[in-house]
Amino acid sequence: MTTVREALHAAIARLDAARIDAPATTARLLLAETLGVGTAWLVAHNDQRLTTEQQAAFEQRLRRVVAHEPLAYVLGRRAFFGLDLYVDPRVLIPRQETELLVELALTHLRSFPAAQTSFACVDVGTGSGAVAIAVAAHAPAAQVLATDISLAALRVAQLNARRCGVADRVSFLQADLLSGLATLPPVIVANLPYVSRAEIEALPPEIRAHEPRVALDGGADGLAVVRRLLDQIAEYLARGRGESWRAAFLEISAAQGEAALKAAHAALPEVDAAILKDLAKLDRVLALWRT
Repeated sequence: MTTVREALHAAIARLDAARIDAPATTARLLLAETLGVGTAWLVAHNDQRLTTEQQAAFEQRLRRVVAHEPLAYVLGRRAFFGLDLYVDPRVLIPRQETELLVELALTHLRSFPAAQTSFACVDVGTGSGAVAIAVAAHAPAAQVLATDISLAALRVAQLNARRCGVADRVSFLQADLLSGLATLPPVIVANLPYVSRAEIEALPPEIRAHEPRVALDGGADGLAVVRRLLDQIAEYLARGRGESWRAAFLEISAAQGEAALKAAHAALPEVDAAILKDLAKLDRVLALWRT
């Protein structure tokens, strides 16, 4: 029977040959998941022999990653803002840069008086529920609404809300962006599709072939869905259904700052707008607010 050391050595070689990022780390995570232990256990027990069943289970997971299936889908989870979220191919895998949306939402929620509407925040296009759930987890007085056009994605988000203990404060609505809301909540956050169709074809196979295209495809220039959300916000304000609204934070790509700002000024000329940078000093968020 194969030892832990031997299994890792062979797996690292296969992952490296397949050009998988961080092959050593990936191999350790896969084997730790298979054995139900932490990665530190592998170091302390590298002479431990795997059972036939363990070897088969490890091989099954390894084959999926070698075939460029995202590691998060194989493991069935992703860490986000201190939370352990379940993920599968029904939802986009949460990225670290999206944590900026949570930080911005929490900062603005703390600056407002007690909730003026039933919901303090809406997460538009929630996917796995990452942003909505993180906001609810760190703002215990807030009721959060999460919308998505995909019912399959909402089922994952609901599972995560229960998993993270905030199911009583996060509500879910199948909707096209903001459609169906009676009024705008004080804070809007959104990580909408913002990859241009041309760029999708150049994405790594882990993303292009496995993550849901509806969560990636932002139209010809990547901002089609963002513009629709801006237009919806403008419509709510024009109809007097946005009295409680104070700020919106929309994730964008590093190359879209100027175009996103132009779109915001066109749709909402009376609203202040700016582009905020992430920790890497790259354009990351279109921020809108009114005083």
